Amino acid sequence: MLTVSLVVCAIVALATADDPAANHTVANKATCPANWKEHNHRCYYFEASTKNWADAEKQCQTMGGNLVSVHSGDEHKFIQTLTQSDAWIGGSGCQVAGAWFWIDGTAMSETFWCPQKPDNTLPECCLQTNSQVGKCWDDIACDTLLPFVCAKSM
Repeated sequence: MLTVSLVVCAIVALATADDPAANHTVANKATCPANWKEHNHRCYYFEASTKNWADAEKQCQTMGGNLVSVHSGDEHKFIQTLTQSDAWIGGSGCQVAGAWFWIDGTAMSETFWCPQKPDNTLPECCLQTNSQVGKCWDDIACDTLLPFVCAKSM
């Protein structure tokens, strides 16, 4: 009798496993907050008002993210469509000249530096993406006032 009961329970469990009505819950698809744009399972926000790099990062943090880190050519192009101007992104080389990292802690494995950049001097140690020909990265002084791009996971 115990064996028959176990077989019946197993059949019922298997029959209802893929049936959302039987489970009574349906997972909600993650979405980005209002005014954020989704791209490859991340949310991006362009802020047109200008701030220095540190204040831009603080504002991104208040919204649950960081200045954007860039991990592919596709992502770099997407960010360019958001900004249409020079803008802060989340790279810094201020602790040691030439030692660049992303503020969100992810690895800086792919880069899109402008020719002869970075300068690797401490006065110019914050990372901007630009809208000029080449749409590349430049290291500039952190107190420069620029718009910025934030990002966070979905």
